[in-house]
Amino acid sequence: MPFDIIVRTVLEHYTAYPPTTEDAWYGPWTTILVTLFPSIEGYVVTPQHRVPESHTPDLVLEVVKLSFSPLSFRTVLIVKIRNTQHWESGIVALQRQIARQTDAAFAGTAHTKVYWITAIGPHWRYGESGDEGKDPKPLIGWHHTTMIKHPSKTSRFSLALSLNYEGHPQANA
Repeated sequence: MPFDIIVRTVLEHYTAYPPTTEDAWYGPWTTILVTLFPSIEGYVVTPQHRVPESHTPDLVLEVVKLSFSPLSFRTVLIVKIRNTQHWESGIVALQRQIARQTDAAFAGTAHTKVYWITAIGPHWRYGESGDEGKDPKPLIGWHHTTMIKHPSKTSRFSLALSLNYEGHPQANA
């Protein structure tokens, strides 16, 4: 499903002219996630999910998959967003923060694997964490743009493809 013209225009603009405040990224990232993980497929995008003892002002989004009989929610993706001025100096701290978030997900509703995306302005990468206490593992190197003109089964961060075809978020799993 391609992003619409509004999302593409905003992402192109923010990539070329990064905003000075982090909150400018909240809308585009929420829109990206709702597009990639639609509710009609059983996903819910939850903004501002945080580890209770965390006092970091960064935006954290969580994507959960609903299962039925009985109704339950399973965390499948955590997204941590920081503003452009933290590039590159904030990478190590961001990895520590995503580790805390994924650990909290396993203590809550995640099963054996949770995916994550870290973003610093237009720079992003994704990876996975398992419930074995190891550090989060990046699956790709850093990408330096949020612009994806035509997300498809092979370009929707490749993450949506992994989630949809590896069976992790299936409603009956």
